Amino acid sequence: MVIAVAYKDNEIFEHFGHAEMFAIYKTNEDQTELVSKELVEVQESGHQAVADLMDSCGADVVIVGNIGPSARQALAEYGIVAFAGFCGNSDDAAELMMRGQLPFLSDEGGCGGGCSGCHGHDEGGCCGGHDHDEGSCGCGCH
Repeated sequence: MVIAVAYKDNEIFEHFGHAEMFAIYKTNEDQTELVSKELVEVQESGHQAVADLMDSCGADVVIVGNIGPSARQALAEYGIVAFAGFCGNSDDAAELMMRGQLPFLSDEGGCGGGCSGCHGHDEGGCCGGHDHDEGSCGCGCH
């Protein structure tokens, strides 16, 4: 399994389309341990370009704080499932995904239970209504 995590400073980055980097984790064949982690820079911005990058990395799943419907659809066209609504350490999230313990929170674009109070950027908000320019949404999504 190949797990891609939107990444910044070893944390899950809050927005798929704005991520500058992804951590790409690979598991062993029987999916019992993570065998590698590679950091991949996003060279082209935009949902489709990032979805294309995830496909070229062989990602099976993407973990991110927030993802809109069009980005989720772009991933789905490659057979990649987006797990949104998560904050915290990227290594921990990849480990939980490998073990089948990371919940699928929602098919919607906004954050789920991992970031209470978040609103999808398509609705004009961020966590708690803060500006995107503040660098953090204010709910632990860093």
